[in-house]
Amino acid sequence: MPYQNSKMERSIQYPGLASLSVAWILLGSLACIRHILLDNVPYHRVARELADWLTCYVPWVLLTPLVFRLERMFPLNRSQWRKHSWILLGAGLALSYVAAAMAVVIFLIEQRAFGVQNLAAVPWWKLPNSEFLFQTALFCVALLAACMIRNLIEMQESERRAAQLLLEKSEVEASLRKSELEMLRLRLNPHFLFNSLQNISTLARQDPDAASRMLARLGDLLRAALRKGTPEQTTLASEVALTKAYIEVEQIRFGGGLSVLFEIGREMENALVPGFILQPLVENAITHGLRGGQRSGAIWVRAAREAQNLVLTVSDNGSGPPAERLADLEMGIGLGSTCDRLNRMFPGRHSVSMKKLDEGGTEVRIELPLQWTEFPVSSEQHEHAQSAHR
Repeated sequence: MPYQNSKMERSIQYPGLASLSVAWILLGSLACIRHILLDNVPYHRVARELADWLTCYVPWVLLTPLVFRLERMFPLNRSQWRKHSWILLGAGLALSYVAAAMAVVIFLIEQRAFGVQNLAAVPWWKLPNSEFLFQTALFCVALLAACMIRNLIEMQESERRAAQLLLEKSEVEASLRKSELEMLRLRLNPHFLFNSLQNISTLARQDPDAASRMLARLGDLLRAALRKGTPEQTTLASEVALTKAYIEVEQIRFGGGLSVLFEIGREMENALVPGFILQPLVENAITHGLRGGQRSGAIWVRAAREAQNLVLTVSDNGSGPPAERLADLEMGIGLGSTCDRLNRMFPGRHSVSMKKLDEGGTEVRIELPLQWTEFPVSSEQHEHAQSAHR
């Protein structure tokens, strides 16, 4: 967590004694310089004047941490500022008296250090009103600084919590999105398996040899489709190979009456697509192409690049969809799950449409953001994807 550690190092904190010493001495020095310039203090008295002025500021080096703590305990926020103002006022008067007394003691010590012997014999606890008022003003300065620092710390902490919540939200959304996609995939695969087993059961009574071949192809297909740890996206070449394995199963059932043609250029084989996306589209085309007792049909699977998008189309020469619009079509589990997966994987960045072709048949078109895999398709995959299916 290097980023968080560096952020913690840059966090705002209350200043320590060293920083407070520098701040109060600097403030006292600036006030003294103003006094020297306005009152034309002689050059030989500058050091004495500076020492005298600093005796009023030095006590707050020790008292300011108490002001910080008091302001944290009784913050001047909107809800309790009246009550806390009285508490801080009382504490401020007490601290101002202590600061004035400390300033007098330090002043006496400083005068002794400069060799001044004729000091008025006035008890240190009897403080001039002007000194007490001046120390009260310095308490207000310390209180204002405490309020500013606390608000800055709270703002930074609020930003840190907001950033942490945003990070946790993104992690939860990513986990939820992954879980939803996996649930959709698990819903899709049993649907396909149920249909295939139902077809094998029917075919077993009519053509046992064909049913046996279909069952063997189905086993190969399911090993790939139900493999655990399957990534959300795969190469178009791998998806075409998986779809062709599904088509082999269906062609056994239809006894060669089903023709599926792929028009996919080699340059598009490295494009990334959601896994198991073509099979539901081909299944939908078979349903429409062979609906109503028709025992033969043709399906075309195409992939093309349009600007920065990948366009997948699956069309058939059947009788067309039962509805004119995709929104009006009662979609099955396969096509419905595909639309749900795309909505979660590419929200607002994809489109799915269905239309009836003028020459007859149906075309389903999917438009996705064009992405490429970092690993090129092997020659074996290319040959498998490009092999014609008779």
